Amino acid sequence: MIGDNKDSCVSKSPTGRKLEEILEKIGGFGLYQKWIFVLTCYPYFLAGFFMLNPVFILGVPEHRCAIPGYANDTYEIQGEEHLHLINLTIPRSTVEGREYDRCQMFEYQNNSLILNWLNTTDSRPMVKCNKWVYDRTVFTNTFAAQVDLVCDKEIWAANAGMIFYAGMLFGSVISGVLADRYGRKPVMYVSVLVMAAASIGLAWVTVYWLFCLLEFIIGAAITASFMPGYVISIEITSCKKRFWPGMVSNYPYAIGLLVLAGIAYGVRDWFYIELYTSFPGIIMICYWWLIPESPRWLLTERRVKEAEAVIRTAAKWNKVELPSGDLFDKNSVVEDKSNASFVQLFTHKVLCIRTVLIFFNWMVVALAYFGLALNSGNLSVDLYLNFGLSGLVEFPAYLIATYVVERFGRRIPYCISMIIGGISCVSTIFSIKYAPEGSEVITLVLALIGRLCVTAAFSIVYIHSVELFPTVVRNAGMGGASVFARAGTMIAPYIVILGESISGAMGEALPLIIFGAVSLISGITSLWLPETLNRDLPETVEDGEKFGRYNELLFYSAFSYLAHTLQFNCKLTLFTLPLI
Repeated sequence: MIGDNKDSCVSKSPTGRKLEEILEKIGGFGLYQKWIFVLTCYPYFLAGFFMLNPVFILGVPEHRCAIPGYANDTYEIQGEEHLHLINLTIPRSTVEGREYDRCQMFEYQNNSLILNWLNTTDSRPMVKCNKWVYDRTVFTNTFAAQVDLVCDKEIWAANAGMIFYAGMLFGSVISGVLADRYGRKPVMYVSVLVMAAASIGLAWVTVYWLFCLLEFIIGAAITASFMPGYVISIEITSCKKRFWPGMVSNYPYAIGLLVLAGIAYGVRDWFYIELYTSFPGIIMICYWWLIPESPRWLLTERRVKEAEAVIRTAAKWNKVELPSGDLFDKNSVVEDKSNASFVQLFTHKVLCIRTVLIFFNWMVVALAYFGLALNSGNLSVDLYLNFGLSGLVEFPAYLIATYVVERFGRRIPYCISMIIGGISCVSTIFSIKYAPEGSEVITLVLALIGRLCVTAAFSIVYIHSVELFPTVVRNAGMGGASVFARAGTMIAPYIVILGESISGAMGEALPLIIFGAVSLISGITSLWLPETLNRDLPETVEDGEKFGRYNELLFYSAFSYLAHTLQFNCKLTLFTLPLI
C-alpha cells in the first residue's frame, strides 16, 4: 500500500519525472496496468494459503499416552474393556478441561500391563510415555501428530512456526536486494518455482529438521514472489493512481485464507492440505511470458529500448497514441541515488524517537494479527468456523481502513482500531472464565472484533509510516519496519503455544490477553506520532525533524488540563512536549 499524496512519490531525477509524465499520459492505471495488477495479485492469493497454514499443519490434536502392548489403541474409547484398560494405564489429568494425562502413564514392567493391574490405586509410580494416540475428530492427521511434537517436544511446533516466519524475514530482505540488482521479474519467477517445488516436496517429509528447512525456504520464497510482483505493478502505475491498487491487493490474500479454510475443513489431513495448496503455484510458470519487467528498473539499468517497449505495449492496450521516436534521452538516463543511509533515522532525536515508535507499532500489529490467527485452535469453538470467519472479517476491515484514512486521517483511526481491538481481546477473559455455559459465541465475537480492528490497523500503519519517513530514508525506514513486523510474527507462535501448554480457561484467555494488552499500548503510543493527511510530506531528514511538531496544540492542552484537574504537583513532561 502506497500513500496517495502526490508529493510522496515524485522522483527527483529527470528520467523519473519523464516516466511519470508518460505513465500519466497513457492512462495512469489503464487496461494494461489493471491486467498486470490482476496477474501480480495471484501471489497474494497463494500467500493466503501458506502464511497461516501452520494452524492446520502444526496443529496438535487432543492426545494421551498409548496403552503399551495394545496394538489397536485409539484415542476414541472403543468399549467398556478399552475404557477399563485406559483407566488402569493412564492417570487422570490434574489440568482443567483434560480427562487423562497427556505425557505420563503408570509404570509397567516387561512390556506387560498384567503385572501391574493388581494395584489399582493412583499411588503407583508414573513414567513418561514415548508413544501417543490422537483424537481424529478435528484433524485426521497433522505433521505435529505424525512426528509426535508433544510433551517435551511441544515447543518444537512453535519453533517450526517461528522458522517459517524467519524465512519470510529473510525473503523480504534478500528479495529487495536481488530485485534491485537483477530485476523484479526474474526474482519473482525464480521464487515462484522454488516455492512450488519446496511446498510440494514438503508434503512427503517425515523428519522434523527437513520440515523446518523446507518451511524456511517456502517462507522466503513466498515473500520474494509477491513483493517484486507488487513493485512491478506499482512502478508501471502513475503516482496519482497507486493508492487503490495498494489497498485492493489485500483482497486476494483474504480470499486465499477462505479457500484454505475450505480445503482444510474438507480434507483435514496435512498431507493433502499441503498438496492442494501447492499445485496452484505451478500456474505461475507461464508468468515469464505474461508479465513485463518494471520500466522504472530498466531505466535505472540504462536498458532504455526495453523500457520503451513496455511503455508502448501499455499505450497500445490503453488505446493511447505515443509520439514516434525515442521517449527518453539515453544520455540523460541516470539512476536516482538520492536515498540517504538507514543510520540517519537515528542521528536526530525527534526522528529517532518517531522511528522507534513506528517500528514498535509494526511489531505489535504483526504480532497481534498473526497471533490471533494462529490462536484459532485455542478457542472453545469450531476451529474451521473460527478460522473461516477470521478470514471473512478481513474484507470489512480493508473497506473500513480505506474509508477512514481518507476522511479522518491515519493517526486517530490507527489508535482507535488498536484500542478497540485490544479491549475486545482482553475482555475475552470475562466470557471465558465468568460467563455461563454456552458463552463460546461471546468469546468468538470478541476475538473476531479484535481481528477486524487489528487487520484494519495493519493497513493503516503502512500508509502512515510511508508518509512519516522523509523521502531520502523512506525505503530504509520501511525496510526496517518490515523487519520488526517479521520479528512480531516470529514471537506469535510462542505466545500461542503458551496458552496451549497451560490449558483450561486461563490457557484459552492468556494469548488473547497478551495480544490485547500490547495492542492497547501500541494504540496509545501512536498518539505521539503526527498526522499526515493533506500535509506536505517531509523530503529531507531536516524536514522530518520539523514535521508535525507544533501542530497538535489541542491534544497537549487536553493532557495539561487533565494534569491540572487531578492536581498533580509534578510537571508531566511527557504530555507537554511537542509531537515527535
